[in-house]
Amino acid sequence: MRVVILLLALSVAAAVAACGASAAGPTPIGFGVTGGNLAGYRVTIEPNGSVRLRGEPLTFRRQIRPARVRQLRSEIQRAHLATAICAGSLPDFSTRYIRLGDRRFAVRGRCEVPFNRVFSDLEKAVALR
Repeated sequence: MRVVILLLALSVAAAVAACGASAAGPTPIGFGVTGGNLAGYRVTIEPNGSVRLRGEPLTFRRQIRPARVRQLRSEIQRAHLATAICAGSLPDFSTRYIRLGDRRFAVRGRCEVPFNRVFSDLEKAVALR
């Protein structure tokens, strides 16, 4: 019986780790633009809703609701994002990326519809302009 309980506890711990949770809690969401001919930027959304921006001097919301952060995390996880270089995109095009935990998805071009939707929702959530 003890072996069964131990195995169950280990499988639960592995499932939690696979979902991107850590002992310290959820990791931040990151997204931004890098490379190409545009000035890049990097946005970090902390689990508590605080928002940081590095790079291009854009306007943005410095705080969002933690419930909204949880919604965004869930959306990223459900979207089945992929990394891609879209047909017709040139090396001087910038690459947009989304990061959640140790997973990073990057797309150069506009061919990945789920990625475009999530990226747009992230920009809207922090009122990035």
